[in-house]
Parts: sequence; structure tokens; C-alpha cells
Amino acid sequence: MSYKDKVAENKMVAERCLVLKAYNAGVARAYYSAFQHIKDYLISKGFDYGNYLRRTNPDEKEYSHGTLQGAVTQCLMDNGKKPLDVYKLAVFNNMYKKRRKADYEDKNIVEVELKDSLNELNTVMSVVA
Repeated sequence: MSYKDKVAENKMVAERCLVLKAYNAGVARAYYSAFQHIKDYLISKGFDYGNYLRRTNPDEKEYSHGTLQGAVTQCLMDNGKKPLDVYKLAVFNNMYKKRRKADYEDKNIVEVELKDSLNELNTVMSVVA
């Protein structure tokens, strides 16, 4: 299955989770859809992730959340995106925080948080294009 297929599948499941009121699972799927979308973009652009890590954070593994946003920011700028557009990717960290809450905390995600994640996913997909 290609990353594009995984992106679409996770997005579809996240949207369905809204209907099912499965907000924790939906937030996680929305995040992974965004994550895989960004990873697919970097690979499609031939971004040298290994070199990026050696320069910025050599102890981090490839495609960790901790390095992904910086890498995609650099790649987008290298490919002609304007800083104002790239700034919109701050929503990716919001998605990550909600996903961590859903997966690792003894707190539940509520409907509005999933709706926000779905909107943030659309923002990521529009910027990383």
C-alpha cells in the first residue's frame, strides 16, 4: 500500500470516527494521516533526511515527530513555498499533542478536538502539496 493510500485510509477512518463518536481513535488517525502525508512529500521530493539529521539532530531517528516538522519546513522552503504558508504547519504540533493525549493520557478527547484535528489535517494537506 502506498503512502498516498495510507493517507487516504487514515483520513477516511478519522472522519468516520467523528460519526462513531470514537474521538480518541479519530484524533490518532488524523495525526497519522498528516504524518504519512508529510513523509510521502519528503520522499517524493528526494529530501535527504539522513543529511538533515546529521546537521540538526544526529541522535534522532528518521521520520520522528521531533524532526519531521523541521525537515518538511526546510523542504517546502527549498521548493518555493512562502514562509507565511509554511507557518501554517504549526497545526501539526497541535495534532501531535492531541494524539499523545488520546494515546497516552488518562483523559479523553472530545468532539471539538477531533473536529479541530480534521481541520488541521486539511491545513497540512493544503500546505504540503
